[in-house]
Amino acid sequence: MNLKALFICASLCWSFTGFCQNFNLRINEIIASNANGQMDDFFETDDWIEIYNPPGSPITNLAGYYLSDNPLNLTKWKIRSTNAGVTTILPNNFLVFWCDGDSLQGEDHTGHFTLSADGESIILTAPDGTSIIDQVDFPQCASDISYGRACDGCEDWVFFNNVTFDDNNLEIHGTNNLYINEVQTQNISYFADLQGEFDQWFEVYNPNNYQVNLGGYYVGTNGDPLQWQIPQNNPYRTVVPALGYLLIWCDNDVLDDTNHAPFLLDAGAGQIQLTGPDAITEVDLYPYPAMGSNESFGRQSDGASSSIIFTAPTPTVTNQLEFVSAPVLYINELLSANNTDLVDNVGELEDWFEIYNPNDFPVNLGGYYFSDNIENPTKWRVPIDYPDSVTVDANSWLLFYADDDAEQGVLHVTFKLSNNEETLRLYTPDGFTLIDYVSWQDMDPDTTLGRLTDGSEEWVYFTETTPEASNNGASIHVQQMNGNALVLFPNPTSDFIRFNQIRDVQLFSAQGQLLRIGKRIQSMPVDDLQPGIYLIVTDQKETFRVIVY
Repeated sequence: MNLKALFICASLCWSFTGFCQNFNLRINEIIASNANGQMDDFFETDDWIEIYNPPGSPITNLAGYYLSDNPLNLTKWKIRSTNAGVTTILPNNFLVFWCDGDSLQGEDHTGHFTLSADGESIILTAPDGTSIIDQVDFPQCASDISYGRACDGCEDWVFFNNVTFDDNNLEIHGTNNLYINEVQTQNISYFADLQGEFDQWFEVYNPNNYQVNLGGYYVGTNGDPLQWQIPQNNPYRTVVPALGYLLIWCDNDVLDDTNHAPFLLDAGAGQIQLTGPDAITEVDLYPYPAMGSNESFGRQSDGASSSIIFTAPTPTVTNQLEFVSAPVLYINELLSANNTDLVDNVGELEDWFEIYNPNDFPVNLGGYYFSDNIENPTKWRVPIDYPDSVTVDANSWLLFYADDDAEQGVLHVTFKLSNNEETLRLYTPDGFTLIDYVSWQDMDPDTTLGRLTDGSEEWVYFTETTPEASNNGASIHVQQMNGNALVLFPNPTSDFIRFNQIRDVQLFSAQGQLLRIGKRIQSMPVDDLQPGIYLIVTDQKETFRVIVY
């Protein structure tokens, strides 16, 4: 039977939906954060869903079937019947739908929804609009790693490092060139994990021009190379970006997250071994000496053969870091649930956040970093090639869209804002020095979190949003935002250390000598201090380390 006849057969099948709805179809693979993978016909790296039609099933035209990301709305998007050549699937074959919210690009482009890398539901519903053929609830996903059935159509789901777009699902395990780059065994107050704990850590550096998922690799200490296998069920926490870094926390608390090892490092001298997924290939073996409080031991340059003690450790960034100071800037307002508020330059309702420049001079943000993950401060770098677009004028505001769609312009960042528990951080071009920070959870739709007045320390909810305009005088929700923890910034610094809340503070040397006292302050000068590590203790018993350079 030729292809034309197959399409006629499929069309006839569609004409009698009551008899030939194909309930064997399976959602087979998805990718919810397609950054550098397969492109569609318009050269866009959009997210996608792969449908599989098992052997022995009928040839099926999916026109009239439904796809949805909302269990309460099974008919959210109806597959169109205008091109059977695009929507027909043969037995033991695959059909891919691009989830880009742009059905004008073809019958295989979903309208009304895209995929969320934070995880959600995908549902395939029969043409009757009520019979669910298949449903998958996928977890948080890392960029360029798909989530699919372990084999085509089978029940078990796994993550695929080698994405199998429009092909048989098969994971290929490989071993890559990686380095244990830096170790800290006496983390007293230097760098906290997502739980706010100052635990031991070591850093893995990926010298390759492609990302590497450490899920399935083994970590061992002091002669036991297979002591712990890094879990494979959460690549969001185990992927080392291309030419990037990943921290493994050694706190004996695997309940904290996937990148937390079930052991502690020797506080004195020891060694760490990284072994490939085959449990045989030694990837790296790194001995380390005893270190002092808040010191680390690492390679002189990333991946180098020689190592040194660092008095100012560089977790998550290059060991050759040169600290960069920056003018005062503020995250001023943000919206994480945009239902009816501002539309972006392509007419879409996306999350957004606003930067306020209180200075009497413009600030070019090219090269600065934004992140929603403290363990990945360089998550998105503001492009440097378009200074006119990314410069915040003096005493003015600049809006960024958090839509994970950088193809739509230089003001579109590569992550979205979660309306659950979330943070947003702004770093200087060194990728490590924090300029400003805010955290939140569970905001009402179309309500923003913003500073009471531009640049002020008090955060409130606004029912009247003010994108790229002053917060002063906007309508305020009665609920105020008082849950922020104390944050010190910029850090490292060379002139002033600032606080997001008023405190009584004491500044100590690393040896415990009291150097100065501040009463009811929000900033403290440090420009007269020698470069090194200092401790700040507040009247509420909060302790922070400050790096002065």
